[in-house]
Amino acid sequence: MDADRTEAREGLGAGLELVLKLDAPAEFPFIAQVELTGVDATAGSDFTPPIIPVTFDKDDLRQHATVNIVDDPMDEPYRETFVASVNSVTPLDPQAVPNIINAAGSIPLTVIDDDNAFSVTAAPGPEGGAVILTIRQKYDSETEEVISAIPGAGSATPGIDFEPWNKYAHIPPGAMETTIAIGLLRDPVPEDDETFPIALAHMGSGTATFDPAQVTGTIRDETEREIPVRIAYNQGTVRMEYSGHTFTQDFHHPDMNGTLTRHIGGTRMTLSQSNGADLELRRVCAEGTDFAGIAEGIPGLSAADIGAGNRTGWRGDFVVDGIQFDYAMFEQPDGSYSGYGRQRGNIDGATVLTRHGYRVIPLVEEEPEVERLPTKEPAAQLPPEAVRDAVARAVARDLGMSPEDVGPYLSTSLGPDMTRGDGDSARAVVVEIWLDADGQPLAADRAAARALRPGLWRGARRGQAFALPARHRRRRDHRTSRHAGRRNGRARRGLHGRPGRCVKQSGYRCRTRA
Repeated sequence: MDADRTEAREGLGAGLELVLKLDAPAEFPFIAQVELTGVDATAGSDFTPPIIPVTFDKDDLRQHATVNIVDDPMDEPYRETFVASVNSVTPLDPQAVPNIINAAGSIPLTVIDDDNAFSVTAAPGPEGGAVILTIRQKYDSETEEVISAIPGAGSATPGIDFEPWNKYAHIPPGAMETTIAIGLLRDPVPEDDETFPIALAHMGSGTATFDPAQVTGTIRDETEREIPVRIAYNQGTVRMEYSGHTFTQDFHHPDMNGTLTRHIGGTRMTLSQSNGADLELRRVCAEGTDFAGIAEGIPGLSAADIGAGNRTGWRGDFVVDGIQFDYAMFEQPDGSYSGYGRQRGNIDGATVLTRHGYRVIPLVEEEPEVERLPTKEPAAQLPPEAVRDAVARAVARDLGMSPEDVGPYLSTSLGPDMTRGDGDSARAVVVEIWLDADGQPLAADRAAARALRPGLWRGARRGQAFALPARHRRRRDHRTSRHAGRRNGRARRGLHGRPGRCVKQSGYRCRTRA
């Protein structure tokens, strides 16, 4: 037995042809049965049929058998194998004497999968960064897979908040994962986080599925809420050089209000002035700055006053009509900023240099006075004995017993101080029944166990639950607590069996002691 080829890809519509050959013409008609056995391929879902009867007529030398490849939509290993073999030869003429020798060897055959299943995750990104998509395929393949991501409009606007064009990524042969970055655009406006949908597509044959079919890109706003500030200017100087002459004159900018916006990431700030000018600042290394030279032209300010000694600071610059403006500021221990500004350029043939100092002072709104309710002193601690007696009466009433019989088994303790922390007020009074390792109640002094009443506590082997007699069972949440006494004293009761096993039929809680 031979095959025209031993591999077939799903979705092509072509199967595999097997050729069965005899070494001499058939002397009588017979049927050769070809059996297809899956190794990691599955009959019915990957190939059909599992049994192929091939009929030879008298004088035939060869016959063909067709193996159909199933085009299923499931993502599977790239190569799946099954084996074709001739498992029996049966004469059609009952009078014929079988003289056929089955010498056909087995032939391994392979189904090549053309489907893909991808899982997708989207990591949020900050303004100016990117939303990162991670695409992972369930099985690797021997061909390159191409994935496209198509962003759409959401609360974020294409072209304003993110790059609107399609993005592509390749998964090379043998790999299983790739990433796609969708760039996010900066803006200076404080706003809530924004989102946009991202659809995914597979550029290839076969069936491709994505889980989920669509992901959401999230833009983390990089702009914090603006802080109101007061911008206070120091007296500065302007120096002009014209035709060999130098003129120096003092000037003073009027103070003004503004806002300071710190951008997430710690690398940018925006100082917006009430005159409509926005100064963009970026974090820089201050080492190497000639603070002394700058301070020489600012009356009343030293190098330290404008930032000397700081290793990092904030700096910005811009140019208007050929005039270079640059400014810098440095954070102070009180949260304000101090710095300097300079203007350099040529105006009508005169070389101009101005220098001035300034401070940026955050304006903190004072908290309004709010009337406070007078504090009420806690009531006196309820005596633990009174709580224990109240619980004894309640337990005795539920079990049909007398308080005197129940009382010796109630252990009393004080809970933690829940208010002032002085150890004397608002202490919970905890009343409990303890069980020993055999499920028998312990006396309050934790001495040897003895039963309250024959049959009241039914002992069981270790690891089993304990129950009350049927007439005492109740459908009640075992976590229910009953409170007694005044506001600062409470009692709780309940019944637990062994550790981890609660008796829900009763409303009492007990602890087990070995």
